[in-house]
Amino acid sequence: MDKLSTEELYSKTTAGARFDYENRCLETLETALGRTPIYESWKALDPGVGHDVDTRYNSLPLLTKDDIRAHFPHGVVPLGLDLDGAILRGEVSIVSTSGTADEALENIWNQQWWNDSERASWKLNMIAARVATGTHPEAILASALSVGPQSEGGPIDRERRMLGRFLFLNEFGTTAEWPEDHERRILAELADYQPVVLEANPSLLARLARVVWKTGAAVYQPPLIILTYEFPSALQLRTIRQVFCSPIASSYGSTEAGYVFMECEHGMFHQNTEFCRVDFAPLGDRVETHAGVGRIFVTTFRNPWFPLLRFDIGDIVRLASGPCPCGRNFGMTLSAIEGRLKSLCVAEGGRLLTHRELDDTLANVEGLEQYRLVQELPKRVRLDVIGEDGHGIKVARHAKDLLQGLFGIGVTITVANVPVIQPEKSGKFLLAKRDFPLDLDMATVRTEAFHG
Repeated sequence: MDKLSTEELYSKTTAGARFDYENRCLETLETALGRTPIYESWKALDPGVGHDVDTRYNSLPLLTKDDIRAHFPHGVVPLGLDLDGAILRGEVSIVSTSGTADEALENIWNQQWWNDSERASWKLNMIAARVATGTHPEAILASALSVGPQSEGGPIDRERRMLGRFLFLNEFGTTAEWPEDHERRILAELADYQPVVLEANPSLLARLARVVWKTGAAVYQPPLIILTYEFPSALQLRTIRQVFCSPIASSYGSTEAGYVFMECEHGMFHQNTEFCRVDFAPLGDRVETHAGVGRIFVTTFRNPWFPLLRFDIGDIVRLASGPCPCGRNFGMTLSAIEGRLKSLCVAEGGRLLTHRELDDTLANVEGLEQYRLVQELPKRVRLDVIGEDGHGIKVARHAKDLLQGLFGIGVTITVANVPVIQPEKSGKFLLAKRDFPLDLDMATVRTEAFHG
């Protein structure tokens, strides 16, 4: 048999991946429309067999969190499956995501599916593929409202914060609850446990890094740091990299959708095509400085208990402008996660500003340590800042000047130096948000598919 050329081999591999991917898209589509009560009203919108799978998906509406709440739990489970029995047998459980009233959501938790989705995402990063074996020791630094055991008024001993190979470094819901020596305990446990992977909220890891930087304390360097749970700001990344020389990758997903994107060793985000479909809807000319910016909608594969179809995950992304140097070019590739939809702000003239654009601007403020921006009204923005020692007044002035240039002279910018910035009720930090509704005209959303 003749050997295939590199181009022929690549073409054959891509064709096979596309075939498998479209079959998974079709399988979820048929399970959702044919057997799952929540999608009953969608059936009439499906053009059906004889049309390509992308056309069929594009004919359907979006799944919202309100839809899920209205049908949960039995309405989101395909007919023929015994949810109550599965819960009794421990196959699945009901969990609640952390968040404000409009963000929190109950979910059918399938641990095996979650683990498999995570394993598939590791393949999208060279370092994760090498060090993450599924049996590796891992430490998690996150709000206890998101994951792990939660304190009921005081510290929890290390033994009770271990779950198999996982060490949960923090048992408190918010940083306001952290004891005075909490960072020191975290550093000591990292040094003793020596995890292969440190998974962390960027806000909490940045806080730990600030303590290390200011005190000169020693810190264990894990083979890989994975940032998740929150939008990682440029300021947080800069602080983290002051003390951690470990490779850093961001993992993107949600409790409902599993692992959706993984950042590769070249800084691009690659779709986890084994476990999800992602459709993209551009925001159009309202974000004139950001070509390829838009919303994403996620369809899950291989989760028999909770098939999500075109789920509005509530985030804004930016498509990559070209192939990634890592060579992983099947599926959607992003150059950045731009932030939450609720973080999308409005400049003078109606131009949209993503959290990434706001964050990149504030990263230029010398001496800025932390911030929170709230657009209270279309013409009014409030910014709270914490400056490094001795930089408060200078930071406030510089930040105001830069934001004024970004929003326009018709928008009032108020900047205040504050002693502390508190997280949301979820325990996570939302560094930018908008307090008024924004009409993006999403009644009929036509999306784009990226198959490589």
